[in-house]
Amino acid sequence: MNTKKLLLSLFIGLSLTACSSTQVIQEPMVPIASSEVCCSDFSQYPWIQLATTEDIDFQLDSDSPIGHFSDGNSYFNAFKLSDRSGKVQLRLSSLMINDSVVAPKLIALDHEFNVVNTTSLDQFDIKPSDAFTRTQFQLNFQLDATKTPYVIIYSSNEYLGQSIKVKHPARIRAEELGEPMPIVTDPTYAYERFGKLKLSIKTLSLQAHKQAPQQPKVAIKSAQPETHTFYKKAIAEAVKTNDIPKALALLEEAKALGIKDAETIFVNALENKK
Repeated sequence: MNTKKLLLSLFIGLSLTACSSTQVIQEPMVPIASSEVCCSDFSQYPWIQLATTEDIDFQLDSDSPIGHFSDGNSYFNAFKLSDRSGKVQLRLSSLMINDSVVAPKLIALDHEFNVVNTTSLDQFDIKPSDAFTRTQFQLNFQLDATKTPYVIIYSSNEYLGQSIKVKHPARIRAEELGEPMPIVTDPTYAYERFGKLKLSIKTLSLQAHKQAPQQPKVAIKSAQPETHTFYKKAIAEAVKTNDIPKALALLEEAKALGIKDAETIFVNALENKK
């Protein structure tokens, strides 16, 4: 093969390779430094108190706290379920906006802040956009708030630098209605650390709390005569030696024991010093 044929073969081969490749190579994400982590353990996380029924829109952004998780350091929000809630229905949504989306992860913790449940991205459904909302990842699940009262939501590092292509809403509607396929481009969303999420909580059952029994009042016993004598002498002696702090301390103890004339002893001792 002469030089011209060799160069022509190489050019055709490179051209075919470029045309057939659809992979987008993105810049790798720079890991978050451990020095930026807010807390050493889950018990120290800043917890957001939830009501029994509530819809919360929130952002994971540069103002969000950073925590250390099994798959790396990530931005998060932490929530505490209502003390009145028993069984709870939760819906977590991650909205696909401006060509990006958060791959969310949720972990549920018990009263001692031990991890009990962890979700993964394959548990989420892709809900196409409609007249009321954007295309989004969505997960519906139940928790028992009596066993797992704490929930943390963060952006998983597992998918950073990757992307997902979803069906265009017009294609989905055409498929459902049996209409001709529109000429549209399926959107692609890159997995990012930051994004908009929504958490909806609905309490299905309430938990009752037993009233703590009242502690019986302990009757204060009357001080014995020799105790009266001791405190009266001790108060007078403390004042005489100008140890007023000690005299006041003895006076408080005497009052607690029901020695009613202790204050008179203290006042008289002060007068006698003049």
